[in-house]
Amino acid sequence: MATPQASTEGRLKVSRTIRASRQRVFRAWTEPELMMRWFVEDDAEMSVCQIDLREGGRYRLEGNVGGKAWRIRGEYLEVRPPERLVYTWTWDHDPGFGEQTGDTLVTVEFRERGKETELVLTHERFATAKARDEHDNGWKQCLDRLSKLAEKEEEFR
Repeated sequence: MATPQASTEGRLKVSRTIRASRQRVFRAWTEPELMMRWFVEDDAEMSVCQIDLREGGRYRLEGNVGGKAWRIRGEYLEVRPPERLVYTWTWDHDPGFGEQTGDTLVTVEFRERGKETELVLTHERFATAKARDEHDNGWKQCLDRLSKLAEKEEEFR
């Protein structure tokens, strides 16, 4: 279960303990074929997942939900497998699909806790509280799906 934490208008922070090794959770976050299986909800589609996992490398995610297109793109600022990722996040999408956010910053920490991984996600630089809240809800749902995938041994063979 995601643990809500204090957030300011421009920042959100969510954490989740996942019953899987941090190497497995990191792989699920950074390998396109795995990410495409958890990043979007069941009624959505991800058609593009390109990841150049190195500092200065770029990523691009594209798809649609309810007939509305979305695209997320950015650049990796820090890549420390399997413990930490920092990257820019720009969300371009259909105007009826929520609030545009411009460039924001995502930090994902993968903390080893024995046979489990504590994932701590911080997303900051939101222009409005509405944009932050929309992303907070989205990240919590993403982490639910990530947990289900990472906790299944057969998914990683």
